[in-house]
Amino acid sequence: MKNSAPLSLPAKDPAASAARGGCCDSSLKGCDAASRPIRIVLIDDDWGAISRVREILEQEADLQVVGACRCAEGGMLAVRAYRPALVILDLRLPDQDGFELIHDITAVSDAKVILFTASLSEGEVVNALRSGAKAVVFKHQPMSMLISCVRDVSAGEECIALDTAAIAEASGAPVSLSVKALSPREREVAQWVAAGARNKEVAWRLRISEGTVKLHLFHAFQKLRESVIE
Repeated sequence: MKNSAPLSLPAKDPAASAARGGCCDSSLKGCDAASRPIRIVLIDDDWGAISRVREILEQEADLQVVGACRCAEGGMLAVRAYRPALVILDLRLPDQDGFELIHDITAVSDAKVILFTASLSEGEVVNALRSGAKAVVFKHQPMSMLISCVRDVSAGEECIALDTAAIAEASGAPVSLSVKALSPREREVAQWVAAGARNKEVAWRLRISEGTVKLHLFHAFQKLRESVIE
């Protein structure tokens, strides 16, 4: 698939100022997305990470990256200008707390937020969900996990990579009671999904139906949600 040709942002474009300041990719302006229903804005302070994620996402016929910024200010401008269905962002940004940004994005748009980050403490997972994130995916996990979550969240579902080892390592603490509250089958299903297996593969490996896999994942997410509310 050919990459979008470099395009300069028009002077009246709401994201033009951020692009000129080097915060956003000026080759993206929300165009050519009619044939790709899932419009995405990327926000990450690492241009290399943005480029890799963009390249992989745009190999999918139904996904289009319409904006890419490495600061919160530019990201908000891109959200307002391009009206994406999804925003994929990292918490570690130079100009604003990531949790506040999640709240700001959901307050001014219908975009759903997927948190895509290297590591999170237990408390940060809780804060991300409280702030309005619909999905949590770790960068070391297979990209198939991110792509799957993009489609699930776009369809109105919630998705969380229950990578308990990463959470425990980042927090320096035992796995939370909310994760321990999962049933053995829920943990087993979550571990397969966190490793990058699709629902169909998990169903085959565990000799259960694909619908049962989705039900276990739903229950696991709900238990984590309940612990957040408490």
